[in-house]
Amino acid sequence: MKKICVALGVLFMAIASAFADDNELVKTATSISTKSSGEISTDSIYWTFPGSVGLNINQAFFTPYCMEGEGSSISTDAFLNLNANYKKNRVKWDNSLAAKYGFIYSSQFTTDSLRKNMDELGLYSKFGYKMAQYWYASALASLETQFTKGYKYEPLASGKDTAKLNSDFFAPGYIKVSLGFDYVPNKYISLFMSPLTARFTICRDTELAPYYGMELKPDNNYKKSRNELGAYAILRSDFDISQNIHFFSTLEAFYAYNKAVSTHTHGFADDYYGPLYNKITKFYTNKEYENIAYVLEKEHLDIEDLDIEDMEAVLNSKNFEDVYKNNNNNEDVYKFIHGWYFKWKLELMVKLTKYINLSVRTQLKYDNAEMKTLKDEHYGLPHAGMQFWESTSLGIAYQF
Repeated sequence: MKKICVALGVLFMAIASAFADDNELVKTATSISTKSSGEISTDSIYWTFPGSVGLNINQAFFTPYCMEGEGSSISTDAFLNLNANYKKNRVKWDNSLAAKYGFIYSSQFTTDSLRKNMDELGLYSKFGYKMAQYWYASALASLETQFTKGYKYEPLASGKDTAKLNSDFFAPGYIKVSLGFDYVPNKYISLFMSPLTARFTICRDTELAPYYGMELKPDNNYKKSRNELGAYAILRSDFDISQNIHFFSTLEAFYAYNKAVSTHTHGFADDYYGPLYNKITKFYTNKEYENIAYVLEKEHLDIEDLDIEDMEAVLNSKNFEDVYKNNNNNEDVYKFIHGWYFKWKLELMVKLTKYINLSVRTQLKYDNAEMKTLKDEHYGLPHAGMQFWESTSLGIAYQF
């Protein structure tokens, strides 16, 4: 009996020891490392899978005489952030997927009362090998596009809005492949710098090609992609400020060494010169009409403010003489520029309860290769513009 008790006791201790070892392995594989990035991890395998998913809703109403606005609006958006991060000895590999999609409804919209107000799809992967304290030799790849068609709405004289297509799935799409160095002073921040980055811009919609600097081919069709080689840097920060506040931010910039972005204006004439043609066709020939259109581009003039005397002034201007010579020699206004951009994104999530969150998200972007044409500012002239959006919303979110 005594031997049996001793044997059972030994077996119990062995099982307990085995469970203890298993628990330690689980903790090693799933807990967040508390080691500084200056140390080499001795864990056999280290994976983490943080992420978040949620739904936000915002509602507003203004009476007709309210100085802050008029009518009612409701907006909603869903978001998903998934991460898979690996670290073993000197190897560090970070992967992420970010998706956002949302709508806004307003009783004041005269066209498409339900409009898309958020659309984003992004994939990101960075592989690094530790060379020295805080420094990694790294390779980075990323993809950015949107899910569905997007429209720009402009008011008409009738008071209604007109919808003009300005984006679609892979129109545009951006792919970057970089080789460089990653500076990681701690687990909260990283700075990736690359002197060698290939950026591929894809636009599968011919109608949108002029907006994204695609080159016009001899057959009068646009290429569907362009390639740039340049320098790239991105600063990422992702951490919990406190137990209830999560902070995420990226600041990135790119500059192309080669001149790959076309500023050719072909393709805008039908949309923007039609009203001009109707206004002056009784007084001038088609050739003169074309030249006036080009000069208006150069001078940033709006035809709605021009009368016949103004047209005479344009025809007599030095710019008109230059453009007239170019047009009669069959020389288009066509040049290439260096593409460059910067983008800053910030997301702040405050956990009010276990699942109820207050979210603040914003983005600021300037890309001189995205030559948007704004009728009320630059009549028909492609130009780069600042893009900005901000969202503050209350919703349901789950972090893991």
